[in-house]
Amino acid sequence: MDLMAGLGFDQLAIDFDSAKRVAVAFTALREELDAALRSVSDLREVKGMGTLKSGQDLAAKFSKKAVGGEDSLEKSLTSHIQVVTEMRDFFQQCVDRYGEVDDSNASALTSAEAPR
Repeated sequence: MDLMAGLGFDQLAIDFDSAKRVAVAFTALREELDAALRSVSDLREVKGMGTLKSGQDLAAKFSKKAVGGEDSLEKSLTSHIQVVTEMRDFFQQCVDRYGEVDDSNASALTSAEAPR
């Protein structure tokens, strides 16, 4: 929410249904990213570049682009998973808070309607 504060907004309002749909969408995206990360290990050892030293060097370079390199696909996916998880958690908290407020309001109504 630092971005929102930086833009001069101190609150973000989102309705219950939208928050719920966004949380579900982020959950689905997280599952897709997890599946992609699991399949990255298949790219750990690139083959088919021949037996020449230049081909072996190229294969090693592509392998590091997939796993273990400074800017590897593995690291990128891990970073994306972290961001998507944080976003999903934020919207899930919004959904949970709506539930807490609804429960609190229902309890207050029930107490107010009780005979004295």
